Amino acid sequence: MSKDPAESLKPELLQEHLAYAEASIMLLECLLLVLIERKLIPMDALVEAVETAIETKRTQVKDGMHPQIAAVAAGVLSKIANSVAATGRHPGS
Repeated sequence: MSKDPAESLKPELLQEHLAYAEASIMLLECLLLVLIERKLIPMDALVEAVETAIETKRTQVKDGMHPQIAAVAAGVLSKIANSVAATGRHPGS
């Protein structure tokens, strides 16, 4: 079994990487919501893209490709999918 790559990072570097990851996800979610609000991309296309990413991460878990990280990533993507779907249900969407 391979060692978690995060374990080999110094604490200050790990914190920086996690901060970048969190900022990236927040920015991505905001951009998806802007695309929906401005009707630049059809809702079903965005949902399909997020679902594809979730399935990819689940496959990585099954294949043993950093399974702990991939499982958490699939959970994060699921939260984004829920957020996107909730936005699509609002009146005026």
